[in-house]
Amino acid sequence: MQAKETLFADLMQGRTQQFQVPLYQRTYSWTEKQLKQLWSDITEQAGLAESAEDEGSTHFLGSVVLAPSPQNDATFPRWLVVDGQQRLTTLSLALAAIRDHVAEAAPREADRINEQYLINKWKTGDDHLRLLPTQADRAQFTAHLHGTVTGEGAGSGVATAYAFFRKQLVEAEDPAAPQDVFRIEQAITSRLALVAVTAERRDNVHRIFESLNNTGLKLSQADLLRNYLFMKLEERGEHIYATYWLPLQNSLSNDELEQLMWLQLVLDGDDRVRRQDLYAAQQRRLEEEQAGDEEIEAYIRKLHRRSARTSAGCCTPRRSPTRRSARHCTAWTRGRPPPPTPR
Repeated sequence: MQAKETLFADLMQGRTQQFQVPLYQRTYSWTEKQLKQLWSDITEQAGLAESAEDEGSTHFLGSVVLAPSPQNDATFPRWLVVDGQQRLTTLSLALAAIRDHVAEAAPREADRINEQYLINKWKTGDDHLRLLPTQADRAQFTAHLHGTVTGEGAGSGVATAYAFFRKQLVEAEDPAAPQDVFRIEQAITSRLALVAVTAERRDNVHRIFESLNNTGLKLSQADLLRNYLFMKLEERGEHIYATYWLPLQNSLSNDELEQLMWLQLVLDGDDRVRRQDLYAAQQRRLEEEQAGDEEIEAYIRKLHRRSARTSAGCCTPRRSPTRRSARHCTAWTRGRPPPPTPR
């Protein structure tokens, strides 16, 4: 692996390329608290740039871990975002908000921001985006970058972050607290420092991802298992994600999904595992079985089938994950009466 300090501008602009958020990544999840902290950092740097104080100073934002995408080629470099997708998505949405904020008064500047940081001008379809989010966020992110936003998905994390930046930009133009919008752009692109860690093809990307779980927003057992499953899928990942996983993820809360995965372990015979050990137990089971694409797809399809019963009320997270509750859930999902509760 290679690591170097860089700026958002140096990372994103200058050539046709794409940063792909893999299927195994969690959806965009920054909250208002994190957005406010970032905005505070941005405006502080914008103020320093405007006053010419600390001209060469930067604010360290965090790390971005990249790995060559399987779709990479010499004429169109593509990178998997192993870590740092929340930062890259947020900064891209902030720049989209600036672009739209200045579009009427300064259309040429809006086009410049778009072409430097947000799109690949001569590409079409998904390749048009400089940053390609995971499928769950892709429609909303694309709509905001293309200016085709509708009411659908208004409460999503992507829509909330974009709206936050639009509101802040309007307030920044208040005469009582003036801020040059292009100074804000400069702060985002040239005064927020990142450490870019680039993995080689021979590096184990999954181990890198696991080692990063101690930083940022902590991943749940369900997050970790999803990451593992889609890292293992080589050929049909996009199809399996869209057909089975995304509907499953949309119909259940994270707690319900974790409970469902734990229940599946019980149904498969591993009835002693604790819910908090779900990820390690299922990973071990799949590795012992030397599971390939076929076996992993079958496992995800089983989860998808059982999700209808879970969302209908069986084995909700309110029930404690004990072996007794597991026996009740197991009997229910197999269509048998549950065993009597000991008195």
